[in-house]
Amino acid sequence: MAEASFLDRHHFLLRRLHSLTGIVPVGVFLLEHLFTNSLAALGPAGAKFNEHVHWIHELPYLILLEVFGIFLPLFYHAGYGILIAFTGRSNATQYPYVDNWRYTLQRLTGYVAFVYIIIHLAHFRFGYLFGGPEYVGTPDPFGQMQAGFTNQAYLPMWLWMTFYTIGLAASVFHFANGITTFCITWGITVNDSSRRKVSLVSAGLGVVMLVWGLMALWAIANKLPADHDAESHIVRADSSDPRLAVETPATTETRRGGAREDG
Repeated sequence: MAEASFLDRHHFLLRRLHSLTGIVPVGVFLLEHLFTNSLAALGPAGAKFNEHVHWIHELPYLILLEVFGIFLPLFYHAGYGILIAFTGRSNATQYPYVDNWRYTLQRLTGYVAFVYIIIHLAHFRFGYLFGGPEYVGTPDPFGQMQAGFTNQAYLPMWLWMTFYTIGLAASVFHFANGITTFCITWGITVNDSSRRKVSLVSAGLGVVMLVWGLMALWAIANKLPADHDAESHIVRADSSDPRLAVETPATTETRRGGAREDG
């Protein structure tokens, strides 16, 4: 008789750990991350967002918090989740019940969210490894985030926005639906009534998180960057976004002064 593999011997523990990491710390981080990003839509030029991000970047032992509180749990959850998805079977087409479709969507959104997170990390947090600026410690996080969308060297802005909207929706659904399955797995919801209540609460939380994410995308597309000169109102000229190439009172006066001297 063949000896059971490591995964088979520790199946119960690994599944529980996978379920737990999806909520704490990965889900908690997603909740905080989207809330912080939503602050970009409040106040002028992402000022509230910058203030909150600076506070996070000044936390002691930030790199340890990121590695052990975000990255390792995230990649364990993603890796083991992919393993579960490949070994499980969906019966949504044979038995089209709501729970079966939610199981199928949980797997599909997991794939999308995983690709989205990898690209998102490469886009900003580890962008310096690909020739971009360092994000941690930047004086203007919102301006740098906005430049990552308006820089046409990689993708046009509308394509970035489309990609981020899809990735945002997939990540939020995966987390919100995961709350329901977490409560079932851990025996918190023991009957249909309690499961329905948790499903409604998690769906409501998912809507709030989706709105937070969309607020951030709206701010990126519509707000002026925070690193323009507050006194002279001279806007950055290093962005290819035509919205930012506006003529301000200060630049108008400078142009007129130059014209009078020439005359």
